[in-house]
Amino acid sequence: MNAHVAHAFGQARDYDAAARVQAHAARRLAERIGALSLPRRPRVLEIGCGTGLLSEALIRRIGLGDWLLTDIAPAMLDRCAERIGPRLDVGFALVDGERPEVEGDFDLICSSFAFQWFADLPGAIGRLKALLRPGGRLAFATMAAGSLAEWDAAHRAATGEAPAMGDYPAPEAMTALGATVESEYFVDRHADARAFLAGLRAIGAHRPRVPRPPVPAPALRRAMAAFEAEGAGATYHIAYGTLNA
Repeated sequence: MNAHVAHAFGQARDYDAAARVQAHAARRLAERIGALSLPRRPRVLEIGCGTGLLSEALIRRIGLGDWLLTDIAPAMLDRCAERIGPRLDVGFALVDGERPEVEGDFDLICSSFAFQWFADLPGAIGRLKALLRPGGRLAFATMAAGSLAEWDAAHRAATGEAPAMGDYPAPEAMTALGATVESEYFVDRHADARAFLAGLRAIGAHRPRVPRPPVPAPALRRAMAAFEAEGAGATYHIAYGTLNA
């Protein structure tokens, strides 16, 4: 995950108010992790903790452990620390989740809505698996291929190009890496295209991994009109995956 992405998420000042999809995915992932067989007081690494949506849900569900919550954006890490509050069993660290430089032997490595920003997902998953102790689990939720299809179609019709957003991984690619994957579709309704784009900016997801020139205003207005004509709904394809060490 590069510094461009870190900056985008560090600027997401109103993240929680706009993060409806992220909150939903964090709850669902926490439920899935709660069904796993984990040791008492597990050693847990979270990649891309953000403001602590998954962190809070998991700590409430699992309880005492040896928790290391990490993010690439300092502002997000600070907000997560505020949400969780002072706990002797929780540590925080500024870490690039794609290339984590941390001590290994974790019982659980988890991540919600960070994997879609990785430039090399297969390599990242391999590095994370290497940090698991025997019998450990890697559990994640990520936006998957086909997400935001409504905006993609409207943008292509107006500009002839795909919108400058993430290149989301296909579930089949994650399965090929050894993950057990389940998919879900979540529709986020908006009052209009302006509200949709404002929501993307609020969660820091309006910038692609690689910077691109801005779309000319007339073309953007055409894309927004086409998006609204189809109901201003944005469908997120969410993939939930688990891997064993």
